[in-house]
Amino acid sequence: MTEANENKQTTTADTEAAPVEAADKPAAPVKTAAAKPAAAAKPPVEESPETIAKRAEAQKRLDEMKAILEDKFGEGALEETGLQKFQPTLVIKPEYWLPVVTYLAHDESLTFNYPECFAGTDYPAKGFIEVALYLYSMSNGRFITVKVRTPRDNAEVDSLCSVFEGANWEEREIYDLLGVNFKGHPNLVRIMMDDDYKGHPLRKDFSVWEQQ
Repeated sequence: MTEANENKQTTTADTEAAPVEAADKPAAPVKTAAAKPAAAAKPPVEESPETIAKRAEAQKRLDEMKAILEDKFGEGALEETGLQKFQPTLVIKPEYWLPVVTYLAHDESLTFNYPECFAGTDYPAKGFIEVALYLYSMSNGRFITVKVRTPRDNAEVDSLCSVFEGANWEEREIYDLLGVNFKGHPNLVRIMMDDDYKGHPLRKDFSVWEQQ
């Protein structure tokens, strides 16, 4: 065997042995993410005595209003009751909307005769539009919120213009932007958008591209 062949065999043997030598090396340690300590549970926030007393007073007024309206119109007049930021809130069934608001405004012991705010909100996931009226009694110094819900399709509730003349523009705005028809309104036409404008911009499924 020549020296060149010996060198070639040696080189070939060394090359073939290399993987064996590499396999004999210990595997590199696998890095694992250190386990994060569990977040400490936040202790419940303790309410001040003033907050507890305020909520108790609001709940008392809510219970009183619920009893008054159910005594006057029957238990079927209300859908829900609750507190929202310490304010008694009652959801009125649509057929009782006008009678209940009329009673709240004109009854001498209640006199919720100042409509502070009148607005609407679309809830497509729930299938309805909610109209909310925030009332204030200047003689009693009390607030109350009453709401009514109508299906999104063919949305319609009674107008309150016969109770509050100022509801005229607010109902036109809700009609314009949310598409709620107010039965009995004296002039229910759009107030912000053009008469031929398609759709109602405050509905959650409204698309401006449909206007193109």
